[in-house]
Amino acid sequence: MLVFLCVIWSITLLWFNFFLEINYSHLDAGIWFALLLATLVGSYFLKAFPSLQDSNISGFKRGWLLLLVWTMFLNAGLLYETGGSINPLINLLLLPLALGMLMLSLQYFIGLAVISAFFYVFLSTYYVPIMSMKVQSLQAFFAWYLHGSVLVFMLLVLFLALFILPLKQRLEKQKAILERQKKLALQNEYFMSIAGLALSSVHQLSTPLNTMALLTELMKHEVSTPEGKDYIETFSEQLAVCNRALETLRNRADYAQQTQRNPVELPIFLSELKQEFALIQQQSVLRVQVDEALKPMEDFVLQTDPSLKLALLNLLDNAARYSRDFILISWQVTDSALLISIRDHGGGVAESELSLLGKQPQENSHGLGMGVFLSRMIIERFHGKLSFNNYVDEVDNKAGLKAEIQLPKQLIFLKDQSNEDNE
Repeated sequence: MLVFLCVIWSITLLWFNFFLEINYSHLDAGIWFALLLATLVGSYFLKAFPSLQDSNISGFKRGWLLLLVWTMFLNAGLLYETGGSINPLINLLLLPLALGMLMLSLQYFIGLAVISAFFYVFLSTYYVPIMSMKVQSLQAFFAWYLHGSVLVFMLLVLFLALFILPLKQRLEKQKAILERQKKLALQNEYFMSIAGLALSSVHQLSTPLNTMALLTELMKHEVSTPEGKDYIETFSEQLAVCNRALETLRNRADYAQQTQRNPVELPIFLSELKQEFALIQQQSVLRVQVDEALKPMEDFVLQTDPSLKLALLNLLDNAARYSRDFILISWQVTDSALLISIRDHGGGVAESELSLLGKQPQENSHGLGMGVFLSRMIIERFHGKLSFNNYVDEVDNKAGLKAEIQLPKQLIFLKDQSNEDNE
C-alpha cells in the first residue's frame, strides 16, 4: 500500500508541476511526501513498527491500526496541499480502509472508518484552493480532474486485484492452518482421554475377572456331574475370551499413550501386526501384500510410534468381523506418499454412509464405530488421510469395503538413510 501511494503521489506531483504547471507549495508538499517515503522505508525494515511483528494478536492489530492511521494522515496532508476534496486522489483515503477491513478487528475497523470520514469532511472545508495556485487554464483544470478521476478508479481496481485479493487468500490459508492445528490438538486431547479411560476400565474389570477365574477352578472340584462340568468348561472358555479382550484393550491403551516416534524395520512392524491381529481374530488370517518398490523389505524403516499399529489393528479388526476368510493389507509407495489399503469381502456399505465413516462414531454400519473413529484421528496426527470406498474383487467377483490410508512419504525410508541421519 505504501509503495502504491508513493508511486501515485510522485507521478501526481510531477504532473502538477511540469504538465499542468500548477504552482503548489513545493516545500509543504515535499515535507509530506518525504514523511510518506520515510514511513515506507521504516515499515519495510519493520524497525519503526516493532508491533507489526508482535506474536500477540492484539498487539499485532494495534500496530497495524497505528500504521494505517498514520498513512491516512500523511495522505490527507498531501491532499490538503493539492486541492482537498476537489483533488480526485481524495479516493485514496479508501486504501487504508480496504486494508484495515482484512487486517483489523471489527472494533478497530470502525474506528479507522470514523477517522477516514473525519479526514474527508475536513478536506471538504479546509484545503489550499486550486485557483490560488495559478492554474494555467480552466481547460487544464478540467483535464486534470477528469483524467485524474479515471486514473484513480483504475488504480484502485488494480490495487484491489493485485494486493487485497492475494492478501485475503493468504489470510484465509493461514486461518485454515490454524483451524487444522486446533482440530488436531483437540483430537489428540480426546484420544488421550479415551486411552486413560480404557486403562481405568481395564483396571476395574481385572479384579472381578480374576475372582471369577478363581471360583471356576474351585467349582471344578465341587461339580461331579458331566453336565455340570460341561457348563464349567463353557464358562472357562468365555472367561478366557474376556481376558483376551481385556488384554487387547490394555495393549491398545498403552499404544495410544506412546507418542514418541522411533524407527522400526518394516518386516518387524508387519510381523508384530500379524501376531497381534491373530490374538484378537484367531479364526482369520491376515494376508500382506507389499509393492515391489518396497522390496527387499529389510532395507526399509518406518519412523512411527505404536499408535499407527493401533489404527491399523482397529481397521483390520472391523474388516474381520464381516469377512473372516479374506482380509488383505497392501503397502505401496509413490513419489509423494505411503499408501496402505485394507480390503475385505464383507459386501461393502451403503453409498450414503461412506462419507461419514470415521468422522464420527457410527452404529450398525459394517461394524465401523469408535475404533475407526480413533483410527482416523491417529492417521490425521501423522498428517495422513483415511478414506473408504466399495469395490468388487476382480478375481473372486466378491464385493467388499476398501479402506485407503495415505501417509507422508517421509514416514518410510531406506535403512541407510536412517543410519546417515543418526551419524
